[in-house]
Amino acid sequence: MSFLLPCQADSKTLSFTDDLRLLVHGGAWDIPAQLHEAHARGVQSAYEAAVHCFRNGGSGLDVVIAALDVLEDDPTFDAGRGSFLNECGEVELDAGVMEGQTLRAGAVAGIRNFLHPAQIARDVMEKTNHAFLVGAGAEDFAQRCGHTPLPPEDLVDPREREVFARWIAAGKPDAKIFFSSPAAESLRSGKHPDKRGTVGVVAAVRSSQSASGWTLFAGTSTGGTPGKMKGRVGDVPVIGAGVYADDEGAAVSCTGWGEGLLRISAGQRISAAVRAGVPVGEAVQQTLLDLRRRLDGFAGIIALDARGNLAASFTTPFMAFAGPSGVLAPLQQPVGCVTVRRQDY
Repeated sequence: MSFLLPCQADSKTLSFTDDLRLLVHGGAWDIPAQLHEAHARGVQSAYEAAVHCFRNGGSGLDVVIAALDVLEDDPTFDAGRGSFLNECGEVELDAGVMEGQTLRAGAVAGIRNFLHPAQIARDVMEKTNHAFLVGAGAEDFAQRCGHTPLPPEDLVDPREREVFARWIAAGKPDAKIFFSSPAAESLRSGKHPDKRGTVGVVAAVRSSQSASGWTLFAGTSTGGTPGKMKGRVGDVPVIGAGVYADDEGAAVSCTGWGEGLLRISAGQRISAAVRAGVPVGEAVQQTLLDLRRRLDGFAGIIALDARGNLAASFTTPFMAFAGPSGVLAPLQQPVGCVTVRRQDY
């Protein structure tokens, strides 16, 4: 297994603060070599934006959204401007956010042509009595909240439209096979397009209102997988699967094979294990191993607990993520995972 360095650590920007713990990921998948630098630069930019937001008075949820805004606006990543086309040639976006003190959550799925679905998920959490809106209803809500849809071409790279056109011309063969074939080399999908990653953030902010002294936050966003069925929803917006935060357990953001992460309820599983006393890094790795053993699935996960311990592990060839300088040292494990642990300061 190889490890994608998250960034060239800068102690001025990628450091712990007294009141914030933070990890950002840009997807776990078979990232092509020519995109490694762009992924490293993108997750570092998102991390720096989140820290800057916090240092300027932003809340924990503001921090999460600040990082996701950067990732959704960067066509390198499978979210926002880097989204894929479904079988009908449309972009469908999913996102979810959660706060761990009150367990408030907001999510959207199957919304078309909005650059920042995570912002809309936050509006669902803060402006409605609901936790999850989908499709046309979510789009109507987004526009009532002031979010403006973009032309579809603004969210898809022209090269991917070319590959999609070739897929249509070929009669829509199996998407998993076609989009990983030499015919689709211009697509940023790697060998397993159905297991393409997403983007996400976990954060802990010091809080006198939380029993642990910290409030946890998580957010995840995706632009889908190439050629997916219209209406398909993976783990990303599902509370307890691709995103979860509980001050009594852990904040979690997942990336990778959505169907598998859904089936094992990855986020809630990790949080429950941490609540029961399992170290967060061990809980993350065990979940990845269970996904591999039970479903032959691959993924990456970032998480943190209410003591500020950080974990980032993956079973895919690469994962892009950023965190505090001095902490992101890859530790090779026999099971093929890389873990990030908080050091003693």
